[in-house]
Amino acid sequence: MKVLIVEDNAVLAEKISAWLAKENFTVDVAQNGKEANFFVETSSYQAIILDIGLPDENGLSLMQKWRSSGRDEAILILTARSNWTERVEGLNAGADDYLPKPFEFDELKARLSAIIRRKDGRATDKIIVDGFLLNATYRTLTTPDHKEFRLTATEYRLLQCFLRSPDRVFSQDELVEALYNIERCPTRNVVQVYIARLRKILGKKRIKTLRGQGYYFARDSLQKRVEA
Repeated sequence: MKVLIVEDNAVLAEKISAWLAKENFTVDVAQNGKEANFFVETSSYQAIILDIGLPDENGLSLMQKWRSSGRDEAILILTARSNWTERVEGLNAGADDYLPKPFEFDELKARLSAIIRRKDGRATDKIIVDGFLLNATYRTLTTPDHKEFRLTATEYRLLQCFLRSPDRVFSQDELVEALYNIERCPTRNVVQVYIARLRKILGKKRIKTLRGQGYYFARDSLQKRVEA
């Protein structure tokens, strides 16, 4: 999953980014409102971690602009302020959850995962499609015949994209964006390499190619869809 951190404290932002990267998230970092607007307009995120006290714009007003424009990313607000009325204001303005500073990274991850699950309509971090079970805790895939595979971080993120939105066609550019942050985007050939790896696990008929459009995970009900 891809997350945007909007935090003007560079040290804290780097710590959060490094920690989430170890937990299989793809992370971009913005240090002010202007950078944050650029990121959300040029990329797609499952969640945004938003500090209220930004140097150029109040985080709440920034979030309200995003919500007014129709953006529906899960948003977790961070703040050093302890006034309960400000927390209520943030939730009413469109935040999905609120985490006061200082905080434990385990709680940050738990809250972040929870708001993403709610957006996806899931009760747990496990994703199940046609008997394929993707486990975020152990970064494993269990197939319908009960074989378990431990995935690399990139394999996990790629498969997560497909299983979160089965039958949706992803272009190569969309997959590159989901797998890597803006600072280290590789060539599109990398996607092809990892799709080939996943096909060895899932079977060749699961991840299909639509010529000139991209790739999709085919559910059992749509196996007859025309592909290249």
